[in-house]
Amino acid sequence: MTDTPLNPDAVHDRESFIRFVEALIRDREQAENLERDHPEMYRWGGANEWQNGSISSFLDCALAGAEAQDDWGVAQGPSWRDLAVFLFLGKIYE
Repeated sequence: MTDTPLNPDAVHDRESFIRFVEALIRDREQAENLERDHPEMYRWGGANEWQNGSISSFLDCALAGAEAQDDWGVAQGPSWRDLAVFLFLGKIYE
């Protein structure tokens, strides 16, 4: 795994999507460690700006964020960037 910033706008093909997902995994692992070590600090919001710590809330918010996007893959279907944005929305969308 290479060090890739957690930026869905940097995703443009399969390889950059995979690097993005690897970065998202590392970011969540770091957040879980911080939340476990300092539970009072992260009582009302997750570490590293994670708003959704469970898979169900992550997917629910990713879907809600995706439904709010008007310009996704209208003619050609979703792009690699769209898929990265979908996952990123699962992290930050409330």
